[in-house]
Amino acid sequence: ELFAPKIHTDRIAGLIRNYEFADDSALSYFRNRLKEAPKDVAFGLDWVLRHADTAEKQDAAANALIFKTDVLWAQLDALHAAYVEPGRIPPGAWQPDQGLAARTP
Repeated sequence: ELFAPKIHTDRIAGLIRNYEFADDSALSYFRNRLKEAPKDVAFGLDWVLRHADTAEKQDAAANALIFKTDVLWAQLDALHAAYVEPGRIPPGAWQPDQGLAARTP
């Protein structure tokens, strides 16, 4: 989350450049995260510093973060399996040739 504003700024630019469906509605999540992510970081850090006052609670906080990153990696693994290798796109999922912005030479 600490680096989310920079990541989301880059994502917004890439989505606008490459996908015709990238309108205000489609980008609202990423634009909102530009403001919300820093607040989330501050809240999370403050909460841990105030409440994780034992080794057990600190371990629980660290394990929660590890779980979150494991879930995010699982999502990335699923996207890679669908769209890179082996390239098995699930039924009903986005197809790479749909919604691309027209490219100008």
